[in-house]
Amino acid sequence: MLGLNYIKEFLANLLFRGDRYLLIEALNHYVQVTVLKADFEKKKIRILGNWVSLVAEFSTFNILKEIKFLLKNVRKLHRYKIILSLDSDFATTIYSSISLVRPNSKETIDEADIDNLISQAIWRFFDRHRLKVAQKMNIDDVDVLLGDVRIRGIRLDGHKIVNPIGFKAKAVEIYFSQTFTSRDLMRGFRDLLSKENIALVTEAGTAISHVFSRIAGQDRFFIANLFPNQTSIYFSSSGRLGHLDNFEWGENDLTHLLGRYLKVDPLIAKTIIQSYSAENASENFLRRFENILLKELQMFANGLETLVEKESSDIYVNSFFNLPPLIFSDRFHSRFQKPIKLLPLSTNLIIEKSGFEVQFKHSVSVKNLATILAALLEINFLPQNDKMSHLANRRVRWLVT
Repeated sequence: MLGLNYIKEFLANLLFRGDRYLLIEALNHYVQVTVLKADFEKKKIRILGNWVSLVAEFSTFNILKEIKFLLKNVRKLHRYKIILSLDSDFATTIYSSISLVRPNSKETIDEADIDNLISQAIWRFFDRHRLKVAQKMNIDDVDVLLGDVRIRGIRLDGHKIVNPIGFKAKAVEIYFSQTFTSRDLMRGFRDLLSKENIALVTEAGTAISHVFSRIAGQDRFFIANLFPNQTSIYFSSSGRLGHLDNFEWGENDLTHLLGRYLKVDPLIAKTIIQSYSAENASENFLRRFENILLKELQMFANGLETLVEKESSDIYVNSFFNLPPLIFSDRFHSRFQKPIKLLPLSTNLIIEKSGFEVQFKHSVSVKNLATILAALLEINFLPQNDKMSHLANRRVRWLVT
């Protein structure tokens, strides 16, 4: 039987066509390396291998050390397109635009003109956001680098144009996504990886926001990543995407609060939450425990309310731990003073909306498939005619060294 399973796996891998990707994630409390194949034309993804390491103290040094250790499991790194998906403390991806006025508006745009316009726009974008990014990532502004630049679109005098060369225009608006990282982290990645193989550097939460806005056709919403020690909030509104803020609440807070209330160890409290979520208890216990949970989850509700606007807000929750389904109920929603609605950002939802089929090699499991799919689908949504982005990356070299 084992021999038959091995043959089936071998044939499945052999017959699966697609590009090879190596996804490196560094998110809040863990580092994960995933090897996969993707056939974007047929909308199929096959996950071939996965290695994960928990990181107690999340620092640049520890991240790079763990990545170096996990990469020992991957042979022939040069064969892979590499995606770096990073925590908000270590990367900032901003979707926005820069408007420029051409002094020679009656002359047609040639390649030299667009090269110069892109150069100006990159510098203005970088200069506009550098200080804010440095404060967010807790580094000096001189240590902020551009790790990735993409041109998502161009408008000439308000009209969307695929290729601006040959047109006349006075006003040029260039739509960017730019990912800022720290000098030390990028230097470390260059020591571990070939620069030519890095296909994308992105902030994980913003990638989820962008991908979900594309596949769901929804513009205004929030994403909440729930970690052991904090909640990270991202926004999407009128084409603008990015990290909003964090607040200190996560699984550890919930289990410790319940542990103190029930006078049990936090690990036992965690087990009780799992039993409640699975409805593996009497109706009387479930009802009483739910009343306790409502009180202990109030800190989470308060944190969300401090960050979202007063208007009606959909918040899609991507939890990295076993979250009580109570938070999606009308009973919990009534705890909010604002018209907030929480919705689960499940893997099934992403698969359903995107139309992709996900396969796993036998015995392979991953930590939070949603972040993996988002990083990979972000590659799929890159502009197909990448000439403009190539020009941008050629001009941005002086901002990444």
